[in-house]
Amino acid sequence: MDSNNTSSTKLDVYQIVTDRMIALLEEGTAPWQQPWTNAGMPMNLVSKRPYRGINLWLLLSLQYERNLFLTWDQLKKIGGSVQQGEHGHVVIYWKTPQKKEGEEETQKKVPILRYYKVFNIAQCKDIPESFIEPVATKEHEPLLECEAILTGMQHCPPIKHKEQHAYYHIAEDYINMPKRKTFKSMEGYYAVLFHELVHSTGHEKRLNRSTITEMAEFGSDLYSIEELTAELGSAYLSSYTGILSSVERNSAAYIKGWVGKLKNDKKFIVQASGNAQKAVDFILNHQPAPADPKEVEQSEML
Repeated sequence: MDSNNTSSTKLDVYQIVTDRMIALLEEGTAPWQQPWTNAGMPMNLVSKRPYRGINLWLLLSLQYERNLFLTWDQLKKIGGSVQQGEHGHVVIYWKTPQKKEGEEETQKKVPILRYYKVFNIAQCKDIPESFIEPVATKEHEPLLECEAILTGMQHCPPIKHKEQHAYYHIAEDYINMPKRKTFKSMEGYYAVLFHELVHSTGHEKRLNRSTITEMAEFGSDLYSIEELTAELGSAYLSSYTGILSSVERNSAAYIKGWVGKLKNDKKFIVQASGNAQKAVDFILNHQPAPADPKEVEQSEML
């Protein structure tokens, strides 16, 4: 049983994340492809705060029946325990070093990427039933949900159907999509549209993301990060609207390409995930909730 809530040794957190993603991709599994609507969004059982950025994909890839997690300290506090032989899962966070005595106020502190561990409720026992809500069944029309994304997005670019190609035109700020009737399913249409919609958030009048505004060449690092950003964002929006399980995504060659990028740059997946989270927050008009100081202090300090 792994009872350590936080890391006790200094390890390369970027490498931990990269190794995990490479292992999944080489198995032929892209964590952002998983249909996780039934399992729910990965979130902390106690604080009810959803995990964000790369943590979303790390926990999603575990494929638990319910995506509810908590730290060792939180588990002990509510009277539960970890089942014999279970191990915690890595969750990362940014920690800003404390100011040292006599240090100037203007001196900038650079955040450091660190990690701690959480357990899924399936790995635990004796958790009070009051903490685990029953699975909510949602009756909705996925396509109507998709349209709601478009109508609810502030500064949504025009969506045109001029050519049989999907792309975002940054200079003229519009999205072009093939005609709907040419897609095998409407779910497939919206998944592609979401990919281009994420690209559009990089425009200078939205998030001003360098990976899109600099119009990098095909195959370059910036181009690759932007493409993975759009792919991750599309997966998030597809899950949010309930269509992910109906969408076939990513060829074997596409997945193999990301494995190469990840091996060459261990920060690649972390940066792309962070970009995708910001893009989706913009599209959905979500304001991230501030971190709970007590949760950070108890669960994330090394």
